[in-house]
Amino acid sequence: MIEQLFPGMAALQNMHPLYVHFPIAFFVGAALMEVVAVFYHERFHFVATWLLYMGVFAAVLTLGSGFGAASQVAANDPRGHDSPAHDFIHVHRNWMLISTLFSMGLAVYFLWANQRKKWASHRWGLLLGALVLATLISMGADRGGRLVFEFGTGVNPEIIVQPSEEEHLDDGHGH
Repeated sequence: MIEQLFPGMAALQNMHPLYVHFPIAFFVGAALMEVVAVFYHERFHFVATWLLYMGVFAAVLTLGSGFGAASQVAANDPRGHDSPAHDFIHVHRNWMLISTLFSMGLAVYFLWANQRKKWASHRWGLLLGALVLATLISMGADRGGRLVFEFGTGVNPEIIVQPSEEEHLDDGHGH
């Protein structure tokens, strides 16, 4: 039934691609809402706080699925440690591990500031933290994108075929 309703999901080698967009969206959204809170109205800090908390939850799930995906990709790649993406997986993992740990620390800082009603005196620190987190998650996401789009990590190798020179010249698209 899943294959008929969600053929894209059925083709996944692991669930990591389903989760990766949530922490990115939540953390970038939290940073944007904190910008609005600082420069427009304090009430948007509440939204930033909850986006951050949801992002931490999503990041922990995504990080866990990422460790599983990395192990699976390494086990299924016939090139093993010689795969061009092997070392780059570690780069992506490290960015995301740093992002997740930073997000957890930032969430504690937000919780502390909110419980003590110290948003006004800590607004610039909270804003800076949210912007740093958005930058960290973006850097890690960029490395994840490179894994897929540059190195083909997680892509089914059976569907990737190199066209012959003749097919390339006449690809049916008129160019």
